[in-house]
Amino acid sequence: MLKCVIFDLDNTLVDSDLDFAAIKAEIGSDEPILEYRATRNEKEQRRIDEILSRHEERAAESCSLCAGAEELLALLSKKGVRTALVTRNSRISAETVMRRHSMQFDCVLTREDSAPKPSPEPILLICRKLGIAPEEALMVGDFLYDIQCGQAAGARTMLVNGPHRAKFTAEPDYEVGDLREAREIIAKILRTEGS
Repeated sequence: MLKCVIFDLDNTLVDSDLDFAAIKAEIGSDEPILEYRATRNEKEQRRIDEILSRHEERAAESCSLCAGAEELLALLSKKGVRTALVTRNSRISAETVMRRHSMQFDCVLTREDSAPKPSPEPILLICRKLGIAPEEALMVGDFLYDIQCGQAAGARTMLVNGPHRAKFTAEPDYEVGDLREAREIIAKILRTEGS
């Protein structure tokens, strides 16, 4: 039975203009940002953190809710399904987004809280905190790391087609065009599973 829906943030729940190419150029590496940061010394990590924070906070202040986000979160609340947020962003920027858009979750994990996606650690940690099994969770995101994270943890996965969809291959349990379609599928899952 589906007991929790875990969401990615950027380009899943909110339309964000985070420019990863620009961030990587400023950092001076084309590698995945958090993975590159983990290999640097403390001084370089602080420099990377400053760059990330500046870009993330600007995006957090300007992002808009994705179409269907409000209705999907309302459905889950009405049905008593818990919600969680997992992002590679900072806690400060995630809190800015949640405050601006009046979003609340039963559990929020940012890059300060656990190994980042695609590690399964964030989902396993959420499941422990909420007292559920990974197979009772659905990970919803727009990028390969979201799907890899969910699959590695043993959760179901749903890919929301976003701006990066053509750049990777993934085999999620569900693939949708937007959160309105996601809402329809999740409503059907809940009806089928008796929630």
